Amino acid sequence: MNFIAIDFETANSTRSSICSVGIAIVENGKLTGSEHIYVKPMPDYYNSINTSIHGISDRHTRNKATFSQQWNVLKKYFHNQTIIAHNAAFDCSVLRYALDSNSIAYPDLDYHCTLMLSKAILPLRAHKLSDVSGHFGIKLDHHHAESDARAAALIALKLIERNNVGSLKELSLGLGFKVGKISGVGGNAYQSFSRK
Repeated sequence: MNFIAIDFETANSTRSSICSVGIAIVENGKLTGSEHIYVKPMPDYYNSINTSIHGISDRHTRNKATFSQQWNVLKKYFHNQTIIAHNAAFDCSVLRYALDSNSIAYPDLDYHCTLMLSKAILPLRAHKLSDVSGHFGIKLDHHHAESDARAAALIALKLIERNNVGSLKELSLGLGFKVGKISGVGGNAYQSFSRK
């Protein structure tokens, strides 16, 4: 079982304003690595509310490459991959907005949402990343993109184990979800991760 967990932080209210990317890699059912990448946001300014959440400001990103400049390195984590995120609706919309604003063709990927899966499985009062991480005893530096991605990866593995299934697809379909898809084949297309 292989998949990539992702997390984006944004600099302002514009969905394309990626300032930080977190990646966590799961290979053969094990978390094998993770990465954190700063990105010069476009548009290049920070709202104080965003900075108060994730702690990132212009001093972290002013000399970094933009998303479009880094896409050739980043796309290996997305193209022909299975992706997960905690609140994938947000993270996948950020990805799509960033690609659209830079006229970059979509990668081809399937995606799943650990937020929605957690809500379907776990009897918790709240299902934010911090709540579910706490439930499973997963260490979290919340709103640090790499830590968030690692936590989402570990949550996915815990949910798969708890439900005694062999893959994210089996878990999602078994709970009545339609697997999300992003595709650049024949023009950019998007299908949300949602209840059937």
